[in-house]
Amino acid sequence: MNTVCKAAVFAIFSTLAMNAQANEHHHGDMMSAMPAAEQSPAISATGVVKGVDTESKKVTIEHGPIPALNWPTMTMRFTITPQTQLNDIKPGDNVAFTFIQQGNLSLLQDIKSQ
Repeated sequence: MNTVCKAAVFAIFSTLAMNAQANEHHHGDMMSAMPAAEQSPAISATGVVKGVDTESKKVTIEHGPIPALNWPTMTMRFTITPQTQLNDIKPGDNVAFTFIQQGNLSLLQDIKSQ
């Protein structure tokens, strides 16, 4: 009798688990199908350029707090994207810039000397 009860309980839980899985929508890959503009909004900030490395496609900027991401003042590297126009940006320049945060990547969209 004990074996019959265990089998019945197992059958009930298995059925519930299959139904729960069938009801999931599996949207995990949908973010990659969305255009970048819909994935995260562009964020504007100002700062001072500390370095430009065109070979590794990085610009290092010391920026003030960025409330949209809860970031304090810090110095960090931003990745240059195909639409980024550096226009003779060099270390020491005060700049206004916009970027998109995608996971751990900060993708530089625009940068201008002030």
